[in-house]
Amino acid sequence: MGNNSLISIQVINDCSSQTIYCNPGDNLLKVLIENNVYMSAVCGGRGRCGKCKVRIIEGKFEITTLDQKLLSKNEINRGFRLACNAHAIDHCRIEIPFIEAETSFDIISTGSNWRIGKNSSKEEKYFIIAIDIGTTTIAMKLVGVPSYRIVKTHTRINRQRIYGADVISRINASNEGKGKLLKESIIKDLLEGILELMHKHSISKDRIKALSIAANTTMIHLLMGYSCETLGTYPFTPVNINLIEKSFKEIFSSDYLDIPVTILPGISTYVGADITAGLLTCRFDKTEKTSMFIDIGTNGEMAIGNKDKIFVCSTAAGPAFEGGNISCGIGSVPGAISSISINKDNSTTYKTINNRQPTGICGTGVIEITAELMKARLIDETGLLDERYSEQGFKIITDKEGKDILFTQKDIREVQLAKSAIRAGIEILKKRFGVDYNEIDKVYIAGGFGLKIDIQKSIYIGLLPKQFDEKIEAVGNSSLSGAIEYLLDPNAKDRTEKLIKISKEIQLSSDKDFNEYYIDNMFFKKIY
Repeated sequence: MGNNSLISIQVINDCSSQTIYCNPGDNLLKVLIENNVYMSAVCGGRGRCGKCKVRIIEGKFEITTLDQKLLSKNEINRGFRLACNAHAIDHCRIEIPFIEAETSFDIISTGSNWRIGKNSSKEEKYFIIAIDIGTTTIAMKLVGVPSYRIVKTHTRINRQRIYGADVISRINASNEGKGKLLKESIIKDLLEGILELMHKHSISKDRIKALSIAANTTMIHLLMGYSCETLGTYPFTPVNINLIEKSFKEIFSSDYLDIPVTILPGISTYVGADITAGLLTCRFDKTEKTSMFIDIGTNGEMAIGNKDKIFVCSTAAGPAFEGGNISCGIGSVPGAISSISINKDNSTTYKTINNRQPTGICGTGVIEITAELMKARLIDETGLLDERYSEQGFKIITDKEGKDILFTQKDIREVQLAKSAIRAGIEILKKRFGVDYNEIDKVYIAGGFGLKIDIQKSIYIGLLPKQFDEKIEAVGNSSLSGAIEYLLDPNAKDRTEKLIKISKEIQLSSDKDFNEYYIDNMFFKKIY
């Protein structure tokens, strides 16, 4: 088909505009991705999440069955369509109105690294850069040596998110031939972040001496350009989870810096380098008493142990605790409902991130609304929502666009699946390690979720056992803290090797007790 047959699509993002071209009938989301237009596509374009909304300003797009299922009548009347199910017929103009929220995640970069600022009175001789690549977000820090002072922090969205919110979506995208695009996406994000760190403080290239990266196994595979074919099928074998030490040019295909780059090793396919980094910064290799480490996200990675032995596991919790697969769920962005209570008349009182107008509900809000519905006895122990709300869902608030922000029966089921997976993993680790809850000295909760959740409500819905109440320490971005630790501690390489050596993975899929714990913890038992 010649160029004369192409149609133009003018894309408006915030205050910017660009024109892209495609063939008539091309899938709109695919065209946007190919032209580096970022937008939300939580399910990777599979027509499940309803997040890839665009507004048609000029031109015609048919209203599809999927639009009618996932969009409100008001949204459809105002010209909204789902990009994953839209096909351009003729020249058109569209708007992507949600880019601000998607790029304004409340990204956690703080951690509990004990070395930071230890020698803050000393002058910096050189600098190191540490990076955490998360499935959703990226965080990096510029650290001075020998002051151990944080000079600059940079955070951003991981724009691979356009290929799907979770690792399974990314694996599928890679296996469908998008591996090169995924690698280019993350390298572009990292290089832009590194430049931002350096330019803000006018730091010359020769003063940067080393760089470290911690990430889950899938993110490392995508960064390195490894095949993901064996990650998504049994027995889920990684190409490489060992320590990687290469030059900057070898990793980034750029000679901007002439420094060594270290990518921390993982323990197993689904207990990756981000967890190794967390165990390093929480000093599991040095502690005499038994501790537990829990990182709650799309996957729940957990560890239990001490300096002599460590058991680890990973459980597929799904994206509910990050706002994914929730009907009005969004990430931790301005306007996300993060805290909520139900009043006696079943009205709600809530707080949003940055006190913005409510636009949806994020992971911490998901836990809180579930706990509040339990307290109000609007859901029973099986998770069944009161019949008054069973059809439409429980209304939290009506947003400024006139759309109800709801929590539905389907959302409750998503929470049940996620919380039972996490809790069953905790129970299995404790049992296999051979300890009771009272023998666990400390519980480290990692990630932004751990910093923001209401522990009491998490215990109330059964996500965490009540015996953890006085033992929990939120450690923030322990993956980033561990990446820093690796470059600052001269013994870190030996310590990391020890952690890997003494760690043993418990594979929950083949554990004889997992299904029993999983089913048992599906129920909401706290109020009975």
